[in-house]
Amino acid sequence: MSIEITMPKLSDTMEEGKILRWLKHPGDKVSRGEPLAEVETDKADMIMEAFDDGVMQEIVLAEGESAPVGATIARLAALGEEVKPSASGAAPRPEPEARTGAPEPVPRPSKPVAVRKRPVAARGAGQAEAPGNGSAPAELAPQPRQELPASESPEPQSNGQAPPAAQPHQESAHREPARASEEVSAMRPAAPRPVAVSHEADLAKLKASPLARRAAEEAGIDLSQVHGTGPEGRITKRDIDSFLREQQLFRQRRLVTPREGSPGTWEELSKMRRTIAQRMAASKREIPHFYVTMEIDMEESVRLKKSLEATEIFDESITYNDIVIKACSLALGRYPRMNASFENDGIRIHPSINIGMAVAVEDGLIVPVIKECQQLTLPEIARAAHRLVAKAAQGGFTADELSGATFSISNMGMLGIEHFSAVIVPPQAAILAVSAIKERPVVRNGQLAVGTTMMLTVSCDHRIVDGVVAGRFLQEMKRFLENPASLLV
Repeated sequence: MSIEITMPKLSDTMEEGKILRWLKHPGDKVSRGEPLAEVETDKADMIMEAFDDGVMQEIVLAEGESAPVGATIARLAALGEEVKPSASGAAPRPEPEARTGAPEPVPRPSKPVAVRKRPVAARGAGQAEAPGNGSAPAELAPQPRQELPASESPEPQSNGQAPPAAQPHQESAHREPARASEEVSAMRPAAPRPVAVSHEADLAKLKASPLARRAAEEAGIDLSQVHGTGPEGRITKRDIDSFLREQQLFRQRRLVTPREGSPGTWEELSKMRRTIAQRMAASKREIPHFYVTMEIDMEESVRLKKSLEATEIFDESITYNDIVIKACSLALGRYPRMNASFENDGIRIHPSINIGMAVAVEDGLIVPVIKECQQLTLPEIARAAHRLVAKAAQGGFTADELSGATFSISNMGMLGIEHFSAVIVPPQAAILAVSAIKERPVVRNGQLAVGTTMMLTVSCDHRIVDGVVAGRFLQEMKRFLENPASLLV
């Protein structure tokens, strides 16, 4: 008896999804919770996981095709049940030994690879200072790539068709099958596998701490590309963080490079861009926004960050964005009205503080969420934030990682933005806009001096929050950021 796999609702606004790439194929064993496919939704490209154990029997929705939520997209056979070809002709993939005279396909990766929408700017580390801004996505980290001879057929593209270079020449169709088979076999590399094994052996020989290896694996970084600063060139966790920051700086420069089409052209909106347009227009139309701005003295926070870097107390590098998130979680705990939603003509004050971080991607914006921030220490927030930003580079978010935010932070400090206001993400009560840390003229003890300050602007839903509550919330943020030792408790 087959089990139908339907298109899941991977976001609260999703109505349909497109299969970008199947990670399982007819004949493959499937376990509950295992990635099945990469799906394009209105929020981001996400991973669809299996809800049952079994064997993939049939793929109904091909790569590149779309289907509404709830539609059947594949079928599973129960474990131990014979997998038979379906009425549509789908059948299990033949075993390797059953193939004769045909080139072997390039093996599929054992883990999901990066999806199309990649960040062009890391989460707001917030600040104009150079490499100390914080962990960055690993999108641009060089990856080892095995070059294929011209005769070797590459893996099929996402639409299921091979690229033109992989199609046989027209005259090949008239050759005798046996002769063509012999020629293909002769053109095939004798032993491609030892190359990968050799590379893995080289990586194993690299000196790296267990933390560094784990961080590199999570971020998809090739350790051979990282310069080790530890004893005898040992790669440390901080070396991985530094490598990610270098990639972040490159992406920040790329963000300000125009990526639009030529003047006079027309571009169709992607699902993500269309959803952003609809939700932001509805937010400004239906939510009565008001804005409160406060200047924060950041000299003590800058001093704290430099001290943590020098003493290496924590395994994770602490960024300004991590510091802001921690201060925000404490301030929200004292002013819970800011951590609320407008629902059914009422106000729901959330028991948990789940902070969403706005991350720029090629097609728009995604907001991965750090859950239960009220229970996390500063290093734990840093670890969660770094993991989500690295995952944004690779793609493959789960629905849980992109949902459930009760408050959002948008940080544009890495671009040197001095002041801006953000649009509220419905149904949240507010969103915090974080600007750049800059040296500015300040007055201290009646004397003009140079200070290091940052502008914070909170956008609020006037149906939920009054001006005095928003002002007190920013006062609390100011108190924590100007006395950052309290964030280490």
